[in-house]
Amino acid sequence: MRFTMKRALITAIFIGGALPAAAENSKDQTGSPEYTQEFGSQVRAYLLNNPEVVLEVFTILERQETEKLAKREMERLRSYEQELFYSSSPIKGNPTAPIQIVEFFDYQCGYCKAAASELHKILENRDDVSFVLKEFPILGQTSEDASRIALAIRAEHGDEAYVQFHDDMLNYRGSALNAATLAALVGAAGFDYEALVSRGKENDITSTLIENKKLAQALSINGTPAFVFNDGVVSGMMDAARIEARISKITTTN
Repeated sequence: MRFTMKRALITAIFIGGALPAAAENSKDQTGSPEYTQEFGSQVRAYLLNNPEVVLEVFTILERQETEKLAKREMERLRSYEQELFYSSSPIKGNPTAPIQIVEFFDYQCGYCKAAASELHKILENRDDVSFVLKEFPILGQTSEDASRIALAIRAEHGDEAYVQFHDDMLNYRGSALNAATLAALVGAAGFDYEALVSRGKENDITSTLIENKKLAQALSINGTPAFVFNDGVVSGMMDAARIEARISKITTTN
């Protein structure tokens, strides 16, 4: 009786108060009602006597929905695998590392700044992990200006210079970021600010920012930082322990 009622319960939940109507309107091939008033009464009595079953059913439904969403996200990640893990984006850490984690960031984002030291801890202790850096300036024009300058440094001076400036920007804790502070930071790094501002306006850099934005939108990323692993997206700040746990999960699963 209990097993039969559990199976019936799922149907009863979805058709709710329409159960009596279903009894009259839903017929099997012989013309007999699939549901009856008596059956509905039995379901109701069973629920009243076993209320814990409702929680059990909804737990099952919630798990099924979670599994469905996870499957959908994996399919979405696979469809953007090239843009995420095999693109020409700059890499922090060992460029041939077997484990790659993509980070979308903004130079004015406080949580991105906090995450920077956590990423450093990961890279200090292992060379099998690297971070693919996706400039995603969403906090105003100054953020976009900073990203354009950073990408201009990469274009003109290479990946090493870019990563160093990237780190300098996220480690900066001074006054609000603006044209003056950007000029000072660029000058301290030994570069020509005006030349980089001009270079940053060119089409290749504009295209990179547009592509990053489109990729973020496709992955439903609308804030920073956001981390993309090969098994899912994590939005928000992650400390080293959480990143290590996620890496362990990935390596164990694979």
